[in-house]
Amino acid sequence: MTYPVDKREVTVVGINSAIMFISFLAVVYVNVNRSYIPLKCKNIPLINILYTTLFLWFLGDIYTYQPTLVHASRPICIATMSWLRMSLGIYSVISCHLLRIYQYQCIFEWRIRANGKHLWIPAALWSILPLTYGILASVLPEDKGNSYVTDPPMCIAEKPVYFVAVAFTVVLMIFWVYATVLMRRVNVCFNEYRELVVVIVSTIFVVLAQVVLRWIPAIGDSGFAYNTMASMSDVLMGQICLFALIYKPAYHSLTDKDEYLKFFLRTLKRENRQTEYELANGEEMARISSSFAGRKSYSGLGHSGSRMHRRDHTNIRADDGSMTGSTKSLAKVLYAGHHAHSDIDSDSAFRGEFQLEGPDRMLV
Repeated sequence: MTYPVDKREVTVVGINSAIMFISFLAVVYVNVNRSYIPLKCKNIPLINILYTTLFLWFLGDIYTYQPTLVHASRPICIATMSWLRMSLGIYSVISCHLLRIYQYQCIFEWRIRANGKHLWIPAALWSILPLTYGILASVLPEDKGNSYVTDPPMCIAEKPVYFVAVAFTVVLMIFWVYATVLMRRVNVCFNEYRELVVVIVSTIFVVLAQVVLRWIPAIGDSGFAYNTMASMSDVLMGQICLFALIYKPAYHSLTDKDEYLKFFLRTLKRENRQTEYELANGEEMARISSSFAGRKSYSGLGHSGSRMHRRDHTNIRADDGSMTGSTKSLAKVLYAGHHAHSDIDSDSAFRGEFQLEGPDRMLV
């Protein structure tokens, strides 16, 4: 029997798709402006991976919660529900946040950069649980795993695989909560701990709400109503996971780019965290720290120093001979800081030439 497309489900998918497209534009904006240091320090490669996992989660939700819009079978149900939605979706989203906390720990506590074996070994360990669930759900028989029913046609998860999924989620949540609590003792500069708390609290709230409501007959058996609540809450939770990390530097890069860059560098100096950010961001950040001069460094240079400043100011170039957007911003900050006698101190004088754009790195 052929079931007609539910127009209500079309509306839900349309709203969710619009939300995902907005977040996609935000990620594109972050990548286009990756040379802006406050954005670059948010670990743009990990932001990209996070969005990819959110998108896979979104696709898995369509097959799970909007069944009249797709053609499915049991193999498709396994691929979408177990792999896209769970293993490569929610489990990988949590793993991305665990990896971010681990990198903070490496930089600010252990004073090592999370690359090479310090990056790939933890990433491989955190991938064990998502892969284990996906493989387990694939090999379970139909009466214990994911199945496809035809009246009405939809993918469903039998109780054994459902409870396994919940158990795996709880295990990952416990690790995540513990890592977030440890993060409270890490002394960073820009409220990274608060961002992590917002993400984890919203995630726990949504997951608990979905699990509890699933077993309330009047709601869990309501069909469209529960499916709509679950799919839209998944998408909204994903947006919180993303925008909690990037909203502040992205917003300031749009509204007061130069002033926020000035504040960013001044905060690093005041909190004495230049070394850690240089460790996280490589030579690029080191060049900025050594080039960012304060009033005291300049006040002793006199007239000749002013001439040197004007000459060096014209030489702030990228290797290709043109000034990058972030270079222009920093040049404006340095120039304004010199002539307005800003209160930013520095241990080294302004050296003129530096390059902001370089190869992509795993950054804090």
